[in-house]
Amino acid sequence: MKYMGSKRWMLSNGLGDLLTTEAPSAERFVDLFSGSAAVSWHVATKTNVPVVAVDLQVYSAVLGLAVLGRTRTLGSTRILERWVSDARSRLKADALYDDALLLASRKLSRTGVFNARKLCAKSANPIAASYGGYYYSPHQALTLDALRATLPASEPSRSVCLASLIWAATRCVAAPGHTAQPFQPTPTALPFIKDAWSRDAIQIVNEVLPMIAGLKAQARGRVITGDATEIARVQLTKNDLVFLDPPYSAAQYSRFYHVLETVARGSCSAVDGVGRYPPTDERPKSLFSLKGQAQRALDDLLVVLREKGCRVIMTFPQQPCSNGLVGDDVVRTAREWYEVDITAVAMRHSTLGGNNSYRASRRATQELIMVMRPRQRGRRR
Repeated sequence: MKYMGSKRWMLSNGLGDLLTTEAPSAERFVDLFSGSAAVSWHVATKTNVPVVAVDLQVYSAVLGLAVLGRTRTLGSTRILERWVSDARSRLKADALYDDALLLASRKLSRTGVFNARKLCAKSANPIAASYGGYYYSPHQALTLDALRATLPASEPSRSVCLASLIWAATRCVAAPGHTAQPFQPTPTALPFIKDAWSRDAIQIVNEVLPMIAGLKAQARGRVITGDATEIARVQLTKNDLVFLDPPYSAAQYSRFYHVLETVARGSCSAVDGVGRYPPTDERPKSLFSLKGQAQRALDDLLVVLREKGCRVIMTFPQQPCSNGLVGDDVVRTAREWYEVDITAVAMRHSTLGGNNSYRASRRATQELIMVMRPRQRGRRR
């Protein structure tokens, strides 16, 4: 998925082998911050251990369920043909379709972007009305809405199609990062908007869906939407292997993830501002993304996991992060409660909004992979 590739890269650079070595000795593998579900998919497809994917956000549950919810592959050809055919028919019947095509045929300009926004403001569809002319062109937004409205009714086809649609939404987005506001139509940003708006959501769905449909869990798993610490406190046992990839940014979940939430849910309240934000109470918040509270949130979670007797594998950037946490401090905290073995992997992390003109989009760092086993006698003195 665009902007969400760090764990996929790490899976091929040591983390994947570690997980498939450690997981078979557990009764369950619990991914407490599952995000794009890359780690959950890896363990579910490579081992016969049931996987539980946990995240605050609905889009993450959709991605997780697309693979964890089934133990057989799906034939994608007939699913795609019917879904795309229904979506194209709905798209062409949309009252704004002809105007959207006309705008797409013209050379992109600042005025054209504002005209795109005015056009989409007339739409009754959630993605077009909220994000058309901003994150997506009018044609892209109407296409995403049409695909969302014509999803198959039955599982597991519905989850696989919706996961493919979320994937397409990340590929088409006109933004410099996965927590970033949309590009504004300045002379320097217009080429980036043009490039993003030229992408074909249906083509991306056609590419991605066969890949997802071709995966299967060896043992059926499940997804849970909720707070990681509360779920750990209530549902975990000493027989669980827990994977932690906690937030390292202070950007919270408000700056782009709300777009994926709209795609996942199929609805959105009125949005406003440059970032097209929904109301505050509709944006999931995490203490891990609050500078000043992130350390306490990590302490609380590790205490709960230690009390439960869970083995833990945790990843975290070594460099200082915008939520106030630093890799060395995370290691120090982990060693209060666990015996910790550490491996460092070279990474290039997103700077969360840089586009290589005024700020680099990525910076080199080290990602720490910590294998943590509970101390037999409690906290280190």
